[in-house]
Amino acid sequence: MEKSPLLLSETNNYISKYGDVPPHWIFKPDSHPYSIEWRQGSGETFVEVFNSWFEENYKTVDERIIYFKKYAPPPRWLAMVIDSIWDLEGWNEPLFNYSPYLKKLEELGFDNTSDYEKDLDDKKWLDKYW
Repeated sequence: MEKSPLLLSETNNYISKYGDVPPHWIFKPDSHPYSIEWRQGSGETFVEVFNSWFEENYKTVDERIIYFKKYAPPPRWLAMVIDSIWDLEGWNEPLFNYSPYLKKLEELGFDNTSDYEKDLDDKKWLDKYW
């Protein structure tokens, strides 16, 4: 599939600034993975850029792990990291259990895996996004 001029331009801008396309929490550091901002405006465009670029450039689990270790994710973003590394769709399954994958991340050296649910459910996000 051919990329639009906008997606090509945005991709090139991120690569120029960061050396690659950074993950969501670098693009918007004070963000929540379930915020509406990822489904409209600049957040929606970023998601399109990131997904396209990531799928083109990181084919193996090992490559994906190295990428996400480079950008130490906040705990609330660990489900996105898990879904991206192991090509899962946990977000699409209401009762998906991330626990075994959080353990895998911890074994791989990712920090703060035990804070995933606490950070994800922190009430401060209610004031910001909902």
